[in-house]
Amino acid sequence: MLTLRIAYLVEHHGVQPSSILALTFTNKAAKEMRERLRNQLGNRVRDLTTGTFHAVCGKLLRAEIAGRLGSYTADFTIYGADEQLQIAAEALDAAKERPPQLLEPEDLLRLISRNKSRLLSPRLAARFARDPLEAFVAGCYRRYQRGLERANALDFDDMILLTHQLLSEHPDVLEEYQRRWGHVLIDEYQDTDPSQHALIELLSRPPHALYRAEGGGRPRSLFAVGDGMQAIYRSRTVKYVFQRSAVRRDRGAGPAMAAQKPRKKRQRQYSTAPLEMRQGRLTVSTLGTSDGHCH
Repeated sequence: MLTLRIAYLVEHHGVQPSSILALTFTNKAAKEMRERLRNQLGNRVRDLTTGTFHAVCGKLLRAEIAGRLGSYTADFTIYGADEQLQIAAEALDAAKERPPQLLEPEDLLRLISRNKSRLLSPRLAARFARDPLEAFVAGCYRRYQRGLERANALDFDDMILLTHQLLSEHPDVLEEYQRRWGHVLIDEYQDTDPSQHALIELLSRPPHALYRAEGGGRPRSLFAVGDGMQAIYRSRTVKYVFQRSAVRRDRGAGPAMAAQKPRKKRQRQYSTAPLEMRQGRLTVSTLGTSDGHCH
């Protein structure tokens, strides 16, 4: 569905491939998507930005992080499991207080990852700690993150977290990428976590009001395909909360269209009604230009 949508934008609406960002969750899916697009668009596929969330964020950070986030430089290292465990162990050893319960480095990494997936920095994790364990983890998280920065290294979750932080703290960079990617498409949307959803929200929000008033607005669209019944993380609230919020924040981008992701022997359905869940399956598309008109 996503590749057909991209081909439709390029071939029938004259959308420049360079203005399209298509995201998915696995390297295999990203490779297959690009191969299908190459069959449909030929050499024009080279101008598309496609890949996993982490791959696209990695490229963005390489280009923009230096001088903007802490002491990081463009040649940062992405740490694997062993390096992360070592820094987590050091963060635990450096704790002055005793942990409320036994924590192994693997446990600490899991709890830090949970904070990062919710866009909680060490400071925010400490602020919103609800019990002694969360307060202890927040302190370890702070030491862990400092250890990463001293080594000019990121972990896997930082790819999303730091991209969101960079775009949030530097409006000029955010505007550059908003202008570049007027059409954002996401596959397997049910597997997004809060940090990925927030990143999508930043990149696809309508242009700044002043920018629109000056006539600089460009057509924008957000297209997300998902199936709640296939979610690999069943505990995630994306199946309802995220997809409802996508419409609430996008009021200025034209009417929302919900579509059921088709299954075998079931016809695709479309509706102009507000976004809603239909037996756990959902596609949301918001199509509009900066002046509120739809394609």
